[in-house]
Amino acid sequence: SMRDAMPNEALQADPRGCSGQTDFPSLSGEQERRLAWMFETHFDSVWRAGRRMGLLDAQAEENAQEVYALAARKLDFIQVGRERAFLLGVAVRLAANMRRWLSGRIDQADTEPLEHDALDAMPSAEELLAQKQQRSVLDHILSSMPAGLREVFTLYEIEELNVPEIAEALGIPEGTATSRLRRAREEFSGKLGRFASRTARYKEAP
Repeated sequence: SMRDAMPNEALQADPRGCSGQTDFPSLSGEQERRLAWMFETHFDSVWRAGRRMGLLDAQAEENAQEVYALAARKLDFIQVGRERAFLLGVAVRLAANMRRWLSGRIDQADTEPLEHDALDAMPSAEELLAQKQQRSVLDHILSSMPAGLREVFTLYEIEELNVPEIAEALGIPEGTATSRLRRAREEFSGKLGRFASRTARYKEAP
């Protein structure tokens, strides 16, 4: 597991075309300590951001490796106190790139985004109840949202960044971040309502 590896070792993995830059830079002792702190403190959030962007567990881990490889190269440009926002912004963007790169190489059943009106493709209510229902529902709804909306929703609602942090992390104006967040919330709420109605019908069925 990457969590058990030292950052220097963990960041050597091939990112499979995400950024094309895999050389780990030479770091000073202070830089190594800072990167190690970023790794220990924020790895779970970085991994989770990739997962919420539609990557499978192993792909999310690979995505996190590339995030930290990039962070190592950009370490001097990451403001103290803004490490988490930087890492999460990179994580969602690289995850979107990885999904596109992997689109023709992975089972569509695992990765294909749902169409707006294709909630019937979701697991049955019985299957969801037998698994971790909330996570399954969240993943399926997020996977059906456009990438730009999913990025902002993930960073705001799940990772709890504020709008200015999201705008900075994604390199977009604050107004754009606000607009995307509003649209994402509306879309998520609508899809969640449809799923709740579907589940209720299932429970009422004889």
